[in-house]
Amino acid sequence: MDYADGGDVHQAIKRCEGKLLPELQIIEWFVQSCFALKHVHERKVLHRDLKTQNIFLMATGQIKLGDFGIARVLDATKDYAKTMVGTPYYLSPEIIEDKPYNFKSDVWSLGVVLYEMTTLKHPFDADSLVILASKILKDQYPLPDAMYSDNLQALIKSMLCK
Repeated sequence: MDYADGGDVHQAIKRCEGKLLPELQIIEWFVQSCFALKHVHERKVLHRDLKTQNIFLMATGQIKLGDFGIARVLDATKDYAKTMVGTPYYLSPEIIEDKPYNFKSDVWSLGVVLYEMTTLKHPFDADSLVILASKILKDQYPLPDAMYSDNLQALIKSMLCK
């Protein structure tokens, strides 16, 4: 098991102290996260708790996905999971609606991570789970700062599309 000597993305965001991350840094972490998630999904594993605290940074610049404690192996790529698990801020609409879900739910969570890297905040925030769920289902969130490219903003929008 590797030691994440660079901490995690959540800690990196906290260290920003309100100063937005450069787009190139975001893209670097995001692309590596995509490859890591693709590797996991090719093995029919649904992570189910993808969040900034579970994307670990190595001193080499490499990232690693971690905390597979609630991951589930699907029988086939078209199989679905049905249990409501995960961190509330990163739950996909399917999970909130108590519908069967699959790998697309992890992609949604990665979209939340991408949004968080561009804004240093969650796209959906609330004081209660009920209000948080409502906001996620309404699919309304503040846009990232205009300093980020149209392509990056469109990517976030496509990943958080209900």
